[in-house]
Amino acid sequence: MIPKPVIINVPVDDVDAGIDFYESFLGLRLARSLSPDQISFHAPVSSDGILLTVNKRNFPGEGVTLMFAVEDIDAALASWKAAGGTVVAGPYDLPLPRKIRDEFRDQFRDSPFFRGEAGDSMGRGASLHDAEGNRIGIVELSEWAHATFALGAYARPVTAEQLKDQSIALARRVPATTEMFDANDPADAADD
Repeated sequence: MIPKPVIINVPVDDVDAGIDFYESFLGLRLARSLSPDQISFHAPVSSDGILLTVNKRNFPGEGVTLMFAVEDIDAALASWKAAGGTVVAGPYDLPLPRKIRDEFRDQFRDSPFFRGEAGDSMGRGASLHDAEGNRIGIVELSEWAHATFALGAYARPVTAEQLKDQSIALARRVPATTEMFDANDPADAADD
């Protein structure tokens, strides 16, 4: 399985202003997330299970983080490290806060994504840096959450047409980036 983007996390300094901005931009309200450790809000931004989360910035310079769902977080971490990436944090549990578990489970039963009782945890996650220092995250979501994020039996995998288009792109004879553009050609010159 190709790791699927499931969460786009946007950290903000002013949570109220961030929520107002994204609610206005998206045209829908953000719901309070279940994170016990931070103030976070979310909304679906695609029909294939991608959520936008807006939360209080955890550290200066924290940027947007894309979270990918993986089938096996331990195998994904080993592969990540073998490729030259580093693990910043995790793997860690993604628990449902005890104080709201019963209420969440009652509400989840009314969800169109209900396929079975919610457990005590959404799954496990990790925060990573690639070889260039870019931050991403990975999550191994509990099976009961798969319908919400269109994973597992609910996934819509990459199509044969998309893979064919990718193979066409890979077959192109594209020169090195430094050779692709002619600095003397006005059509290739950067706008000032």
